[in-house]
Amino acid sequence: MDPRLWTTTILWIHAGAGATWIGACACFVIAGLALTPGSVEQRNFAVGAAPKIDRLALITASLLFLTGLLNLYITGLWNGLAAFSTAFIIVLAIKIGLFIAMVSAMHWTMRIGAVIKAVIERERTDALPGAITRMVKAHAAVVAMGGIALMLGLWLMGT
Repeated sequence: MDPRLWTTTILWIHAGAGATWIGACACFVIAGLALTPGSVEQRNFAVGAAPKIDRLALITASLLFLTGLLNLYITGLWNGLAAFSTAFIIVLAIKIGLFIAMVSAMHWTMRIGAVIKAVIERERTDALPGAITRMVKAHAAVVAMGGIALMLGLWLMGT
């Protein structure tokens, strides 16, 4: 099989995983903003849909990480390590920093989600609107950082 086909396939999987992660977080933000604070719908979202959206986001983040490593390995193997320009390394470092920040934000929101579930089980729904607001803001930050990372990825593909 042609090595360029493997490279192209891995790049598409990488880009698709990034877009899916950002899309999942954007859906979370849209749904979170559309629901009336303290409503039954918001409670159902927090217990039912939110954990599924976060799970999808983390699965795609894992796929993004793995394909990113594979892309870097293939680029270094086929083009030689000298092929990495200073600009490439700087942009890659920024993307890695963004990735770490995005995963940290997702981890934080999943911890809030676990607290929300426990609070709802105790029927203390008064804390729900504030918690959902914090989760929405974190997901919005992931969307913003992910958008920057995707643009930087497009630049890297051109180098």
